Amino acid sequence: MAAFSVGVARAYARHDCLSCFVTGVAASAGSWRGRVGGWMARRRPALHNRILADFPADRLRSLSSVELGARLFAQIAKRPGAPARSYNSLFVAHDAAVSVLPWPASTAAVYAYEDGALATFRRAERRGLARVWDLPLPHFETIEELWRVEGHRWADAVVGPPWTEPDWKKRRKNAELGLATAVSVASRFTKASLERLGLDVPVAVTPYGFPTDEFRTRARPPAGPFTVLSVGTHDLRKGTPYLLEAWKRAAIPQAELHLVGPLRLAKPFVDRYAGSFRHWPHVAKSELGARYAAADLLAFPTLGDGFGLVIQEAMCCGTPVVTTPCGGGPECITDGTDGWIVPPRDIDALVEQLRACAADRDRVATVGHAARARAERWTWREAGDALVSQLAI
Repeated sequence: MAAFSVGVARAYARHDCLSCFVTGVAASAGSWRGRVGGWMARRRPALHNRILADFPADRLRSLSSVELGARLFAQIAKRPGAPARSYNSLFVAHDAAVSVLPWPASTAAVYAYEDGALATFRRAERRGLARVWDLPLPHFETIEELWRVEGHRWADAVVGPPWTEPDWKKRRKNAELGLATAVSVASRFTKASLERLGLDVPVAVTPYGFPTDEFRTRARPPAGPFTVLSVGTHDLRKGTPYLLEAWKRAAIPQAELHLVGPLRLAKPFVDRYAGSFRHWPHVAKSELGARYAAADLLAFPTLGDGFGLVIQEAMCCGTPVVTTPCGGGPECITDGTDGWIVPPRDIDALVEQLRACAADRDRVATVGHAARARAERWTWREAGDALVSQLAI
């Protein structure tokens, strides 16, 4: 259950505008299910994400059987030797279930997420209700174009065929967008991906709230070697080839580059940079805060993101970020004040920024303090209030 969906629901509940919040496995902290879940979370910490504190239990509808059934179906239907992909079955099943549930008579609008809105929007349209479509990533045409361009530019780094959505998902997404009366996005980059389509629908930009309770600020700046951290999937869309090349050219003495997350680039390409970075394929989310705190700088040279939650997570820890305008960077960072924004695909600019940060770690620490201060000014409470105001229905 994504933090942004809970943040939106909490905001509407706070403003007494929430008829109901329909999700998968979830429970209100004060309910008996929440207490049982809290006990189970001692052994499986991930369950804490499914227990909602300060949420009205009477407005929460948990479709546990739908989520569990969809996950089981994905497991059974997977190809031998391939990992189970539950995303599609989860969203389609959830949408179908919500579309046939009894809706409160007070419902004036529905708020649904890309891939999980089609049947729900069709029912809402028949009832004359407003329909808000949340698009968490740039439109798929923008992402597909990005993969084509980068695949040509970094042909020796490509793994597998170019990324593309299956035709049935494209039809579904376009139908959802066609039914929407408003669109909610978290960054101007995502909004721009829609404006390219020439759509006549209002698009509200509301940056996500900083998770200040989940990621605490560090007690002191890091000591030891100058360390740059990059967290997430490392592939063409995330700009990883540009980071690896920039780090090689920067040649900062006694500095370390740490990559955390799957590395999805061809091995011969990665081997060209062997020895210049350290890689951890997976780190538990509970350990990420310590990783951010131990780094001087987070590098996130994305070429196309809906937002980039790692930007906020690092800033909450007092670790400044260097990123591009192709995501949530402009919504979170004032260049040179609480982080840095460099042009996308500009290796020279990235080299210059890396060297400047390594040469003045005190300045980097000061920018990190400003990053934490900015995070405290825009938590999910402020973000939620702004979203409700923009999407007044």
